[in-house]
Amino acid sequence: MKREITKTISTLALLVAASQAIFAQDVNGRASLEADWKAFKGFHITAGYEARSQDAFSGIERNQFSLGASYKLSKHFKAGLDYIFIGHYGNSSGEFKPRHRLSANLTGTVDAGLWRFSLKEKLQLTHKAYDVNRYQEVLNPLTLKSRLTVKYRGLNAVEPYLYAEVRNIFNAPRCSATYNSATDKWSDYEFLGYDHAYVNRVRGAVGLEWKLSKSHSLDFTAMYNFHHELEIDTNSSGSKLKSYGWESPQTLTLCVGYKFSF
Repeated sequence: MKREITKTISTLALLVAASQAIFAQDVNGRASLEADWKAFKGFHITAGYEARSQDAFSGIERNQFSLGASYKLSKHFKAGLDYIFIGHYGNSSGEFKPRHRLSANLTGTVDAGLWRFSLKEKLQLTHKAYDVNRYQEVLNPLTLKSRLTVKYRGLNAVEPYLYAEVRNIFNAPRCSATYNSATDKWSDYEFLGYDHAYVNRVRGAVGLEWKLSKSHSLDFTAMYNFHHELEIDTNSSGSKLKSYGWESPQTLTLCVGYKFSF
């Protein structure tokens, strides 16, 4: 058993080290604490805190606090509701930008021998509690996260897993304009509303959950993130378009989490 645990951790460490070597310039981290209370059979209440670093671990990018509840509807389905307060600082400006997020989720799970397959759909509504230029970003983004997870459950205390996640935004700003490559300027700009829907992030991850005891567990994850976002830059009145184009940054996120269950 100890050999299996050691081999699993060593494999994860090698994957993390290789990924960090490749994407060292765009690495950030997350650390989290969670309490999970089984109020009664099938019904859980959770509370948590998470800190996220800026790129290259150069500072704190956000602090967030969460409160949620979930209920096991049947052997294969679980539903949940969550509220998260996000204290966001950003990677460059350092300006405090608080956000409130509500989410509803539904998870379907199927076991096949020692393997567990699950699909989680999470609908999120985020409110940005600060002034925004509404011609270039939406005040209340509505997103859907779809996560497919495969977990191996044959090692008792340690459960390695893989997952892939796609995030869709449904109400991003949309506009039309004509670009002149000779002058590098835009003309005929028109704001068209908040109906642009597209996939704005794809994520893949490898990790393991280590159950130290009945009440205590640790989670280690390495996530590779591919962002695909339309960046619109206008003046505050929305009468002039300064720049318009797709940005596709890629980042590696290293995560460690602790959970107390009771």
